[in-house]
Amino acid sequence: MKFWQKTFILILAVVIVFINVCLYLIARSYFALDMKRDADRAMGEYQFISNSIYQTLDSLYFREQTLPIPEQMRSFMRSYADYYAHQHVYLELLRSDQLIFSNVPAHAAAPNASGEADRTKIRMVNEGPFLWITGSVGGHYDNYTLVYARDNAELYQAQSELTRYLIIVSVAMEIALALALLLLLKRLTYPVRALQQAVGEIAGGVYDRAIAVKGKDEFRDLAVNFNQMAASIREKIAELDQAAHNKQRLVDNLAHELRTPLTAIRGYAEYLQHANAREQDRMKAARYILTETDRMQNLAFKLLDLALISNNAMERLPVMPSRLLEAVRAAAEQKLREKQMRLEVSCRLDEITGDAVLLQSMLINVIDNAANASAAGSIIRLSAYADAVPVLEVQDFGCGMEEEQTALVCEPFYRVDRARSRNAGGVGLGLSLCRQIAKLHGAEFQIKSRPGEGTTVRVIFTTS
Repeated sequence: MKFWQKTFILILAVVIVFINVCLYLIARSYFALDMKRDADRAMGEYQFISNSIYQTLDSLYFREQTLPIPEQMRSFMRSYADYYAHQHVYLELLRSDQLIFSNVPAHAAAPNASGEADRTKIRMVNEGPFLWITGSVGGHYDNYTLVYARDNAELYQAQSELTRYLIIVSVAMEIALALALLLLLKRLTYPVRALQQAVGEIAGGVYDRAIAVKGKDEFRDLAVNFNQMAASIREKIAELDQAAHNKQRLVDNLAHELRTPLTAIRGYAEYLQHANAREQDRMKAARYILTETDRMQNLAFKLLDLALISNNAMERLPVMPSRLLEAVRAAAEQKLREKQMRLEVSCRLDEITGDAVLLQSMLINVIDNAANASAAGSIIRLSAYADAVPVLEVQDFGCGMEEEQTALVCEPFYRVDRARSRNAGGVGLGLSLCRQIAKLHGAEFQIKSRPGEGTTVRVIFTTS
């Protein structure tokens, strides 16, 4: 059973019990009030009739100096009985337990009115369809007993009709309440059903699910948190997909990078096994084997550097940019001199934080790529400055790249010019290392390039 169904049944049961108990208590209260009013009226009528009998007996006694005969009292009682008959009131008069007058219906079971106790006080019995009042007339005539009987059938009938009416009202109210409660709970629990459906869709692999819930209650907060969770899941899935894609591309590129030199090494090794090979050809083959072996060794070291940078934490210390740039100039000077290039250094930055060795390696790799993309006699500019945040910049005026090449140039094994890069001894991992080093420093590795105009690489330290 669903939550809203259990809530519906529980609330409806509680409300039905509450309504029925309240209506029952109201009916009982009204009936008790009606009975009390009827009893008070009956007691007043009884007192009036009893006083009238007393005065009549007293008048006849003083006039005739003897107690009235039963026929006189019977005639007197009949006049009262006829007057109250339309009110369903019946009278009975006894003298010393001898019946003088009675118009009480035969089906009415009168209570015992005899005994001295009944002659000394008034007794009221309000049970069943009749209200009985018995008591002595009093004074010198305490041997006269008056019995008053009121038929309460109409009162019980009115109570029965009121009960039926209240039952009908209760049933109508409960039906209306059930419908209203059903619609209300369906409305209130809509966010829960929407969340349940969304969770099921996410479990089935649909990660772009979002829920729109109006209002300012807990359900809206839950929907907002759910949407944030779904967005986070989408991001993580996208990152995992990208990581899996990158790993597969890395494996494919690595296999490609290894297949070419291994094929060549195997071919030259087989050639060296021939006894009739000339010495000059043997030296050429051996030199090629050494060159390819060095390149494969360089590839292995670069991959190891990538793994170490990705899996190890880094201690960030204060670094003097001027000393860092001078160290980079000294390391790159020999290679740039061989290519007839000049490095211009400009430092307008006081201090940055990071690892000096990794930053130096990163800048040397970027300068090396700039040198490979530039012609002889070109200028490469290395600068450090503050642009709201610290920035390290390498600018060349070489061949440049297209926009789609700029987006892929930091991917492992990617080469803008494969032939030129291979001839220069590169393995396509330099800029990947640079990006990882920048990421370790909380910096953004930014590349801007235009074909024929050159390339600018900026390392922007977005966090301190």
